Amino acid sequence: MVKKCMEDDTRYEPIFVARQPIFDVKLNIWGYELLFRHSGESQTAKITDQNLATSKVIADGFSLALQGLAPGKRVLINFPAQLILDGTAMALPSENCVVEILETVSPTPAVLEACTKLKESGYTLALDDFVGQPGYEALIELADIVKVEILGQSHEQIEAVTEQLRHYRCKLLAEKVEDKQTFEYVKSLGYDYFQGYFFSKPEIVPGRKIAASAVAKMQLLNTLSRSDCTFDELATVIGRDISLSYRLLKFINSSAFSLRFKVESIIQAINLMGLRPLKQWAMVVLMSDIDSSPRGEELIYFSLQRAKFLEQIHRFMPSQEFRTDTMFLLGLFSKLDALLGLEMREILKDMPLDEPIKMALCGASNDAKTWLELMDSVEHGDWDTVQTIIKHYSLPAASCAVEYMKASTWAHGTLGQAKDTCE
Repeated sequence: MVKKCMEDDTRYEPIFVARQPIFDVKLNIWGYELLFRHSGESQTAKITDQNLATSKVIADGFSLALQGLAPGKRVLINFPAQLILDGTAMALPSENCVVEILETVSPTPAVLEACTKLKESGYTLALDDFVGQPGYEALIELADIVKVEILGQSHEQIEAVTEQLRHYRCKLLAEKVEDKQTFEYVKSLGYDYFQGYFFSKPEIVPGRKIAASAVAKMQLLNTLSRSDCTFDELATVIGRDISLSYRLLKFINSSAFSLRFKVESIIQAINLMGLRPLKQWAMVVLMSDIDSSPRGEELIYFSLQRAKFLEQIHRFMPSQEFRTDTMFLLGLFSKLDALLGLEMREILKDMPLDEPIKMALCGASNDAKTWLELMDSVEHGDWDTVQTIIKHYSLPAASCAVEYMKASTWAHGTLGQAKDTCE
């Protein structure tokens, strides 16, 4: 994401702002934590000034991160001690912003006073990375939410910290929840919110088959993903699916196109949109139908953002080993196993994808897998790895940050259009 995107992107200081979803016990999305990194090489490896980092999120990333979020969703932003003392959070709306107090913040009298003022002004306070360390009792008294780090902790340690926090009025957020089993465990302990990548990993059940309702959609995806899919084949594919045909005509006649005439045929719609944009639109609609839950919608958002980002940075790659369309499909299909709850190999066995792409999606290490690792690293906030990959391929860091912002905006808009046409 960037401060501003105009025709001359180089005039603006680019930053990456990734977001991590936070779920409630019913796996509805409660909010997001923002993760920040300046894209310039001199500051990417380490954040030496937490004040500057958080200020940039506030100034540049907050409004961009709110794009496409449903009303009522919270946004957590890390605040170091100095910005808490400066009252910087007051620049953000209390109804959206949750002030996340970093674990490095010492609960000095001045910090406690500043946090009290934030509470009195209507702000929600969250204490980050609590693992039972002593001396934070006064901050826990003020905190509305305490984030307990789960990864690397034994059940005995987790249960001891949980019991310790039961004496306070705060809600509990389990962070770094990496799988469904851990999610079920901490949920049984009474946790209210959950953050981690358990939602994006497939829950594999032996013998599970693709649901009947998804089989036809997967068959259509197979056809659309072919690089040699022609104009006539696309018209035939869409024409055979009544729902897809209806939604295409509804979409093409919407305000998004502002046409002065009504489009009444599939052939007209394809002529107006063009083969490639229409293929992408149809694939998005089909994928959005596979899982319409909040978890599924978030997975599809990430898939779309990945697809568009990889498609866009393709032109900066020194080696054009893969086609632009191939990069789009690599990102788009990278979450299919989580969407369907099946092994990726099972899903892709009949897909007409290039072999290196199939291998990368199935976990093999090759050049295509590197681009999936780049996306994973951005989404996890692993900025050291992001910088290593960008530098290795001589990609312009500023341009990558700009394209990541554009991909986010495109994903929000495209997913919104897909949802609108089914209503």
